[in-house]
Amino acid sequence: MENNKNTVAEYLKTRLEQLGLRQMFGVAGNYTAAFLDTILADEQSPIKISGNANELCAGYAADAYARVGGKDGIGALYVTYSVGAFSLLNCLAGSFTEMVPVLLINGAPTNKEDDISKNAGLLYSHTTGYQQVDIHMFRPITAAAERITNAAQAPYQIDSALMAMITQRSPAYLEVAEDVWRANCVVCPDQKLEPGIAASVFTSEAEKAAEATFALIKQRPKTLFWAGIELQRLGLEDQFLDLLKTINEHPTRQEEQKQIKFVTTALSKSVISEAHPYFESCATLNQENVLKLVDKHGLLIGLGAWTTGKDTGSQNIRSEGTVLASHGGVLVGAKYYPMVSLTAYMEALKKAFVKEADEQLEKMTALRFQQPEMLAARAMNETVFGYDQFYGTLQTLITEDHVLVVDAGYPLIGAQGLKIKERGGFVAQAAWLSIGYSVGAATGIKCARPDKRVLNIVGDGAFHETCQAVSDHTAYGHNTVVFVMSNGIYGIEQYLVNPNPYRGDNKVDYTGKEGSLLNDFYPYNKLPRWDFVKLAEGFGAVGKKVTNEQELRAVWEEIEKAPDQNFVVEVVI
Repeated sequence: MENNKNTVAEYLKTRLEQLGLRQMFGVAGNYTAAFLDTILADEQSPIKISGNANELCAGYAADAYARVGGKDGIGALYVTYSVGAFSLLNCLAGSFTEMVPVLLINGAPTNKEDDISKNAGLLYSHTTGYQQVDIHMFRPITAAAERITNAAQAPYQIDSALMAMITQRSPAYLEVAEDVWRANCVVCPDQKLEPGIAASVFTSEAEKAAEATFALIKQRPKTLFWAGIELQRLGLEDQFLDLLKTINEHPTRQEEQKQIKFVTTALSKSVISEAHPYFESCATLNQENVLKLVDKHGLLIGLGAWTTGKDTGSQNIRSEGTVLASHGGVLVGAKYYPMVSLTAYMEALKKAFVKEADEQLEKMTALRFQQPEMLAARAMNETVFGYDQFYGTLQTLITEDHVLVVDAGYPLIGAQGLKIKERGGFVAQAAWLSIGYSVGAATGIKCARPDKRVLNIVGDGAFHETCQAVSDHTAYGHNTVVFVMSNGIYGIEQYLVNPNPYRGDNKVDYTGKEGSLLNDFYPYNKLPRWDFVKLAEGFGAVGKKVTNEQELRAVWEEIEKAPDQNFVVEVVI
C-alpha cells in the first residue's frame, strides 16, 4: 500500500477513533466483516467490538452509550444489509427524535452483485429487488445518509455524514458496498472533525429575545425555570447553573426574596443533579401543574425544553406566560425569534439579569411546587406491593454510584418522583417511548460509565420485547440489575384505552352490550406469564422474585454483596 493511501475501512476506523468512540455494538454479517476485521487487526485501537443478542438490543445500547457520553459522545453500530438494518428503523427514529448522535454502519452487497441484480433481475441474499431500499428508509430519520460505492469518493462521504451527525446531534447512516472496504483511498487527516455551525446565530436577536423575556418578568412576578434536555445534549449544564447562581446570589438580592428554582420533566430528568439546592421537582407540565407552579400571573421559562406529549401531558401549554428556547429559536409568549442558539440566549439572559438586578430581582419569587399524584400510585391498592411502595423503597437504596434507566409506561411515570443526585444519572426514552428500550440501553450505559452500577426498571410487557439483552449484560461482564415490574398486563395501555379495571368499586357505569367487557382487562393487554427467575438463570444472570418491601430489601443486600454479578429481580405488582 502506498504511503499516502489507506483503505476505506481504515479511514472510517480512524475517524471514529478521533471522535472518541470506544465501543461498537451490532450483529455481524459478511458485508461488514472487512471493516470489523480492520479494527480487530489493530491491537492499539481503543474501539471494542462486542456482539449483541439482536439488532434491536444493539441499537438501544448504542443510543444509550451516546446519551451518557455528554455533548461529545457518539454511538455506533454495525449491521448487514436489509435483514439487519430493517430492525433498526425504530431505534434510529428514537435517536433522531431525541437528538442522539448514533452512526449506523450498514454493509451492502458488492458493486458487481448490485449490477447483476439491476440488469439480470437476480436476487442476492438479503435483497428485495427494490433498488437502494435501505438508504431510502433511513434518510427521513438521519441528519445525513450516504451510500458508498467508490473508494475515491468515500472519504468525502464519510466526513460529510459524520460532520452532520456531530453538528446536528442526530443519527447518520453509512451504507458501504462490501468490495469497497479494502479498496485504497487517501490517508485520514490527523485533525479530528469538529462540529460546524448548525444555524446562524444573531447576537442582536438573542438580546431582543432576552429583552422580551424581561418584559414578561416585569409583568409576571413569579418565575420558574424548566431545565430541558438540550442542556445535556449540547453540554450547557454548567452554563445553566451559572445563570441560576447569577440570579439567586447577586449582591443586590434581598434576603427575604425566595430563590428562583427549576423543574425538570421526564425527558430531561437528572440533566442537573436533583440534589442541587435550586431543584424543585420533576413534573409533568400540563396546564393544571403549570398553574400550580407559577399560577396565572407567573412565568415559566423553558431552556432547551421540548413540548413533547409525555412532558406536557399531551397538552399545549404555550401561552403569554411561557418562554421556550429550543430547536434554534426562542418563543417568548407569541413572539418568535428564529436563528438564536440556546447558548447565545442564555448568555444574553444572564447579562440582562446582572444589568437590571436591582429592579428585577426584587420582583421575582418562586412558587413552591406541589408534587402531583403519581398515576401508578392511584391505580394500585395500598394493601398490596405497588409502584408507590416500590419507588419509595428504591429511593432509600439508590446513591450517586448508580445510573437509573427506566422504560416507557408506568416505570417512567413512577420514576419522575425519585430524587436523582447524580447529574446524568437518569436515562429514559421519554419522547419516542418505544417499550423495551431500557434493557438494551442498560448495556450501552454501562459501557460508557463503567464506574457506575446500572439499575433498570422495566414493565413485564416491555421486558418481553428485549429480554435477550440480559444475555448481553452477562456476556459483557456487567453488574446491571434489572427490576421487572410484573403484573401480567400492559398496564399503561389498559389505562389509556379504559381505566375501569383499576377503579375498584368506583367504576364508571358503561351501558350497552359491551358494558361488562369494559370492567375487565382487555384480552390484548394480558401477557403470557413467564418464570423470570429461570429466564434470568438461562441468560447467565441471578434471578430473584420479591413481593413486598421486606423481600426487596433482603434481595438488595444480596445485590450489594455481589458487585460483579448481574441480576434480574421480578417485582410482583
